[in-house]
Amino acid sequence: MNSTPDRRMRLRIIVLTLGATAMITAGLATEWWWLLGIGVWTVIVAFLTEMIYRP
Repeated sequence: MNSTPDRRMRLRIIVLTLGATAMITAGLATEWWWLLGIGVWTVIVAFLTEMIYRP
C-alpha cells in the first residue's frame, strides 16, 4: 500500500503537533523555558503547515 502525499503531509502535521505537546509539557514540568519556547514554535509551524497545505 502506497501512501498518498496527502496522508504523508497529514502524518507530518500530527507528528509535529504531538512532539510539540510533549516538549511543552516537559518544559512546563521542568521549568525549562527554552524547551517550552521550542515546543510553542513547533506548534506554530504545525498549524501554519496545516493552514497553508490544503489538499
